[in-house]
Amino acid sequence: MADELESAELHTYRERARAWLAANIPPRARLDDGSYEEPDLMAESDPAYIAVARERQAAVFDAGFAGIPFPVEYGGQGLSYDHERVFLEEQAAYDTRSQVFMVSINILGATVVEFGTEEQKKRHVPKILRGEEIWLQFLSEPSGGSDLAGMLTRATRDGDTYVINGQKTWSTGAQRSDFAICPTRTRWDVPKHKGISVFILDLRSPGVDLRPIKQINGGAEFCEEFLTDVVVPASNMLGDENEGWRVARGLLNIEHAWQGRNSGVAEAVGVDDLIALATERGLIGDVGVQRKIVDLHVASHVQSLAAQRITNGMTSGALHHGYGPIVKVGGALNRQRRAELGKSLAGSVAAGWRPGDEDRWSRDLLSSRSATLAGGSNEVLRNNVSEQVLGLPREASPDRELPFNQVPHN
Repeated sequence: MADELESAELHTYRERARAWLAANIPPRARLDDGSYEEPDLMAESDPAYIAVARERQAAVFDAGFAGIPFPVEYGGQGLSYDHERVFLEEQAAYDTRSQVFMVSINILGATVVEFGTEEQKKRHVPKILRGEEIWLQFLSEPSGGSDLAGMLTRATRDGDTYVINGQKTWSTGAQRSDFAICPTRTRWDVPKHKGISVFILDLRSPGVDLRPIKQINGGAEFCEEFLTDVVVPASNMLGDENEGWRVARGLLNIEHAWQGRNSGVAEAVGVDDLIALATERGLIGDVGVQRKIVDLHVASHVQSLAAQRITNGMTSGALHHGYGPIVKVGGALNRQRRAELGKSLAGSVAAGWRPGDEDRWSRDLLSSRSATLAGGSNEVLRNNVSEQVLGLPREASPDRELPFNQVPHN
């Protein structure tokens, strides 16, 4: 259907992408229900797995399919988000291992393009797109929760360098990454949003201690990081000193917009796997089951259309960037609805199992719990939409205008 509705240009692009992928990338394994086998979360921490992922990303880059909406002068293709969507749809059937680079390219690479100096962009962005450098963001802190501006990690000026001390947490893929975008506090005598500076942090620097966090789904893709006297060149500052809140908020806007685009593609997978599961369990004739599957199909289709419309609107300037969280919230809720329905249909095998014996539906259920927290909790995102899109009053914050060194911590 996508082929029939798109322009001649996009159709030609789709055919080129389809032919290149078939000739150069191995297909993803299919399960009995027709769905694709999900990536092994534990394997993504294996250096050999990452090495193959880098090789395949380099091949994608060399073929002209990496950084599709990125500027040409920094290694991108200078094309539209519709071209990106087409490639992602075709890529879904092939084992490009693109999940290793999604955050690195679409959030961090895009943030460097938006806020970096010319030297920073030319040095890093082509390597990010090619998979030579994997990036992530160091945002959350143990004491901060969703209050990003309440960070305690400090950076102290020392000549041509800064010395960073503090702790970050819930950083996805830190153990396989090369660089991080790391907000720090550089002034304490001003309100919390006005004393922040952001740095490009080389994770191979002395004093960086990365510790994986074992998760409920068996994976360990999140880490906590301890930063002890980490020396960073002043030239690694992203944006201006003490004006890092603009960079941090910009990063989050980029993240929410990308999550919206990505969820629109992800929601297009359909419900064939759920239909196959219901058939296998002898439940496909149940009217209630049919209604739940149809409801999810409709919600997923609406999510896909909304993602495309909002993304195109923000790209053209017709919609404010505050619309991005709407799509992220919807995608997270749909992911949890899908996992709950899968658990319900699968029965006892998705509710209890021996270690190592859990099936696809139990893994989906466990992994889905983080959907409404990762990348900003749904509660915070709804606040953002209410303030930025609907124009409702900001939630009361008595410490917003106080100098940060007068605000009680912990």
